Amino acid sequence: MEQRINAPGVTAVLAAKDFKSDYKPVWCPGCGDYSVLAAITKSLAMLALRPENVAVVSGIGCSSRIPAYTTCYGFHGVHGRALPVATGLKARPCTPWKP
Repeated sequence: MEQRINAPGVTAVLAAKDFKSDYKPVWCPGCGDYSVLAAITKSLAMLALRPENVAVVSGIGCSSRIPAYTTCYGFHGVHGRALPVATGLKARPCTPWKP
């Protein structure tokens, strides 16, 4: 698989551990959310994305704590609001703010 970097001038390839924050998950032992977090961080590394170019948007429940356990931008919203927030985030162009 070809490695792609989405930040100019960056040559270092990141590993899954580079996407994990210092916060330790508080899920129950054996919870499947550990596997989901591992799959997300591994996928982001395989896609050669940079943490500063990724946003993780979640709603409610134990699985929605995932943004806190990553080094990416995160939004932990209320029930039923993850999709509208993610859509707005994707639709908004990333341009520098000018007063």
